Amino acid sequence: MEMYELKNDFLTVQVNSKGAELSSIKDDKDVEFIWQADSNFWGRHAPILFPIVGRLKDDHYFIDGKEYKMTQHGFARDQEFTLESQTDSKLVLTLTTSEASLAKYPYHFKLSVIYQLVKDTVQVSYLVDSLEESDDMYFNIGAHPGFSVPFDKNLKFEDFNVEVDPAETRTSIPIVEHQIDLDTEHKVENQNFAMNRDEFKDDAVVYRLNDPAVVSISSEKSAHKLTLDTGNAKYFGMWSTYPDAGNFMCIEPWWGLADKKDSDNNFKTKYGVNKLAPSEQFEAYFSISIK
Repeated sequence: MEMYELKNDFLTVQVNSKGAELSSIKDDKDVEFIWQADSNFWGRHAPILFPIVGRLKDDHYFIDGKEYKMTQHGFARDQEFTLESQTDSKLVLTLTTSEASLAKYPYHFKLSVIYQLVKDTVQVSYLVDSLEESDDMYFNIGAHPGFSVPFDKNLKFEDFNVEVDPAETRTSIPIVEHQIDLDTEHKVENQNFAMNRDEFKDDAVVYRLNDPAVVSISSEKSAHKLTLDTGNAKYFGMWSTYPDAGNFMCIEPWWGLADKKDSDNNFKTKYGVNKLAPSEQFEAYFSISIK
């Protein structure tokens, strides 16, 4: 396991080779913005979700009649990635097919994770390459970054607010016992809220995205502001612990969803699944900015 560092005049970023996980973002005042994985609440920083987002119904699925088992959020987050290239401002880590992955996921793939510093912004890209020669490849991918809140030691979680721009009506997709419930999806005019535990009593809050959104965490009592631009994500989730008081907030751009509550477990027809033709590439991207 290796820890890689990127640094410029604005930010210092650390990325773990295990899971290619973003493990630290500090500003020039040494303020930490990534949750430091306290296992008493949630023992991760910012896992990458591949080849599924969320949970499969009964933790299994079928492709062409063959059953495969996979636990929540897939296997990439627990694998060692290989260093492909690194400069002071850009890092590329890769994961490819293995015997272990083929036991859970029958496709040949290459997943490249790219972190790049541009002033006060961390630009993140996931490139999914199909290495299949004749078959289409099906997958989901997502990000799960946890941000340390409060940013200031003298403040508390409830001092902060979440704002989603541009202000517009978006569709909320409820999660019920780890599966999405499309029967009860509904319109929400304003997704802004003052941070509190009750927002997450039913699991993550999930919205569809027709266009990019900028999700911000800030407080009138703090000079710091964190924003996540959802890039080309199809959905985004927000989550923290309930009722436990973990001092973090996750903003999660997703290109896929958990199974529907009435899923038939056929992965090729999974709701929100992505499909790649042989040798085709998929790019997912988003960014995190610190002010």
